[in-house]
Amino acid sequence: MNERTQMVDFDTAMQDVTRAFGSPAELLAADHLDRAQKLKLLEQWDYDLGLQLVAAEENMAGAGQSATGERLRAVRNAIARLGAGKDPESKSPDKSPTGKVSSANMPERETKAARRGS
Repeated sequence: MNERTQMVDFDTAMQDVTRAFGSPAELLAADHLDRAQKLKLLEQWDYDLGLQLVAAEENMAGAGQSATGERLRAVRNAIARLGAGKDPESKSPDKSPTGKVSSANMPERETKAARRGS
């Protein structure tokens, strides 16, 4: 773990988990976070990576889908190491039968922004 990781508080890390931690293993090694905080950060990371994969499937992103998939597996393995499986009711991005990302799976802050047109 580096100095940058030790200095990042939970709220700051939630804004951009990738910037706060170089890898899921680095997040797991963060002694200043409790298990619940680590799970919350990993779940946010899982959600963010899922959005990137959906964007790539829609041809909205460039190369790197393979790396994103590998990172997603690492995040999910870290979640499993903490003893929490992927909850089927979780808020991972998912496509609806129409092929579009369902807003039902987006965090409340994103659905409010979408309604405001931002």
